[in-house]
Amino acid sequence: MFGFVNGVKVFLIILPLIMGAGGYYYINIQKEKIQELKTNQTVLKDSVTAKEAEIVRLNENVEEVLSISKKVSEEKARLSGEVDTLRSKLSDHDLGFLAENKPGLVERLINKDIENTLKSGVLEIMENQND
Repeated sequence: MFGFVNGVKVFLIILPLIMGAGGYYYINIQKEKIQELKTNQTVLKDSVTAKEAEIVRLNENVEEVLSISKKVSEEKARLSGEVDTLRSKLSDHDLGFLAENKPGLVERLINKDIENTLKSGVLEIMENQND
């Protein structure tokens, strides 16, 4: 009977020692995990900061591209208006078509313009001589 009681006493002494050693081991493992998680958190924060900086840079690039696109669109609209104006003028005065179908009219218009140009040139020369 004393053997059983002695065994229980030994067990009651060893049990807290084993539990204390197990707890100590568990705490050390948890401390290592905590340190690993802190390291991971630092890496994650650095990555997030880098990505946020990249997002800011990309947003600036998008704004610049949109600005350039707007300028190009405005220039295209202006040039399209000029092209439309020129088409309108040329369609009103299709000299090739008129010369083919109404050569006398075109000849008179050209001769009249040449005559007016010569007269204005002669008048200008005369005015320059009088000065």
